[in-house]
Amino acid sequence: MTFHCFRHTYATLLTSAGVPIYTIAKMLTHRNVKNTQIYAEVMDPNKREAANVISLK
Repeated sequence: MTFHCFRHTYATLLTSAGVPIYTIAKMLTHRNVKNTQIYAEVMDPNKREAANVISLK
């Protein structure tokens, strides 16, 4: 997994957890929320369930 993939996954999981996009932008050190929106995808329930299976414990 590349660093870019990690950031993309991190932003997507934060979005799915309901973290505000502005907070995610700050966490990723983005100056512009538009950059964060590129990283953070909205996951449908099936994808979210699959992601939860591999979540770190």
